[in-house]
Amino acid sequence: MAPRRANTPQLTREQIVTAALKLIDEHGLEKHSMRQLGAELGVDPTSVYHYVPSKSDLYDLLVDAVIDEFDFGAIDSSVTPPEQLVLAGHEMKRALLIHPRLMPLISTRSMRTPAQLGGVEKLLEILVAGGFSDSEAVSALDVFGTYVFGAVNAYAAHLTDAEYHRDDRPREIDIAQLPNVARVFSDESNYLGFDVEFEVGVRALVEGLFALHERGELAAVARRPAGWDSLKHTT
Repeated sequence: MAPRRANTPQLTREQIVTAALKLIDEHGLEKHSMRQLGAELGVDPTSVYHYVPSKSDLYDLLVDAVIDEFDFGAIDSSVTPPEQLVLAGHEMKRALLIHPRLMPLISTRSMRTPAQLGGVEKLLEILVAGGFSDSEAVSALDVFGTYVFGAVNAYAAHLTDAEYHRDDRPREIDIAQLPNVARVFSDESNYLGFDVEFEVGVRALVEGLFALHERGELAAVARRPAGWDSLKHTT
């Protein structure tokens, strides 16, 4: 840890995280730097390292701050575990979209700190209460997290008009070769909007996971991660 210079203003980790989130909200994660952070805080950038030893440590703190916004305690514990998991997905979406420009980091970073694992604990609690074995719960948790973080990340790129999301190049497309595309997308009312589509997606996913669990097929997948072809579907 770098020594703090004389006459350097005292900082807290909370101040550093707040300043970093402000910069990322305004400029995006890819344009964020420790130099900018120091300027925002009114200190030499090197002095920030006295409180946050590395950029990776800062990233952990930023993810912690977002995960802390998950209000899983507000989920109605009287409803069924599948419904609790659906509600958890919506709560995660709400909290994640507070800082949409941070999603490229959150959606790809492993959960590793106590704050982050606290969210994982709550999701596992729901799955275990639904009768999932430990191996089933791990598989279901991974699938659920992939959907929620992935869907929100894609929507966040749209909301923030992220550079990697924009593409205004003209396209020459023979729509006659794509009759289903032409028909489906000719009516704008066919697009339900992100919130409705997220609800449909998370509910379909959760119901599917619990159906696989009830048939014993999720356990088969958990034992053989590459064994989707071994599933014996019932009609």
